[in-house]
Amino acid sequence: MMSLANTADAKALLENIRISSQSLETRMVLDLTESVNYKIFTLNRPNRIVIDLYKTDLSPDIKSARESGLIEKIRIAKNSRTKTRIVIETGEIVFYKVEKIAKGSNKNFRIVVDLKKGYEGSRKLVASSVNRKELIIAIDPGHGGKDPGARGSKVIEKDLVLKISKRLKKLIDAEKNMKAFLTRTDDSFPCPGGKKNCAQLESLNERISRAKKGKADLLISIHADAFTDPSVRGATLYALPDSRKVSKGSAYKIMYRPKTKTNIKLKSGISKRSIATLKTSQVDTHDQSIEIGSHILNAMKKDVRLRKLSPREAAFAVLKSTEIASVLIETSYLSNKNDEAFLVNPKNQDKISKAIVRGIKSYSSDAKQQLSN
Repeated sequence: MMSLANTADAKALLENIRISSQSLETRMVLDLTESVNYKIFTLNRPNRIVIDLYKTDLSPDIKSARESGLIEKIRIAKNSRTKTRIVIETGEIVFYKVEKIAKGSNKNFRIVVDLKKGYEGSRKLVASSVNRKELIIAIDPGHGGKDPGARGSKVIEKDLVLKISKRLKKLIDAEKNMKAFLTRTDDSFPCPGGKKNCAQLESLNERISRAKKGKADLLISIHADAFTDPSVRGATLYALPDSRKVSKGSAYKIMYRPKTKTNIKLKSGISKRSIATLKTSQVDTHDQSIEIGSHILNAMKKDVRLRKLSPREAAFAVLKSTEIASVLIETSYLSNKNDEAFLVNPKNQDKISKAIVRGIKSYSSDAKQQLSN
């Protein structure tokens, strides 16, 4: 049984802990008699969210709900005469946010902790980025074989993107703790089971399958765009819309799970404006595909004309793996003569490839900066 400290040193009492769950989300509500200051951070092995409530004591009649949903275990302890600590064990990496609600006429002051089930591709990418583990990247040169893709006056898409993809692979393989492989290495149309011919959707699914077989943490699909209006130009990056996307203005963060004490470790999942809350994009999503896309675009803008400065969301079939964080890059428009001239130049293909590598390294570096505290 927990012994209670003298409440004379504390201003508020924690009276109740309520938990409710539905499918991919869990909510925990802390009911307090007064407004309090608090601190929240995360720990690993096991994955925990820790909330410190200052100048807070436990009510002798405190009621605590049973663990459910994403919460596997709750522990409450007095760390000092005036501080109460609540430890939430989640078992897996989750997104979380905390909100405080002012005391009303009929209700206590409340602290609301919302948990959302993490995206598998996000977890894999985060784990590979923050641990000293090889980051494996699948590079998908779009189209191929019977599918030429977009056509310019000097080049067709399938040939151009294969060249860029091969350059990108070479640069990634030269990096420490990173390696890459291609979903196609020649002018072929990827089909399952070694078939020589298949439908487009089968081919797109086969590209994802090859990425999975290669144990990829990240899939980058390389394309070149075209449009009926020849004045449209610039590179665009796409990621799949997050089915658990939250409204703008929310403050979800992501937990991180490093492997060992000797490896790089993350503290609480916040960098600059946070790894999970976008730094350059106004898209409020917690899909790591969007986040790494932001880093890639930020790296590209120095050397490549961009149509959009932040990732766009699109339900492209090649992005639909829930196990691999994925982005699709339209490197520029073959229907625009200036863009096409830029793309066919080998030096500019190198610029694009180097920018993508810088973006990946920036993402990893941003994650690793969370370690020190």
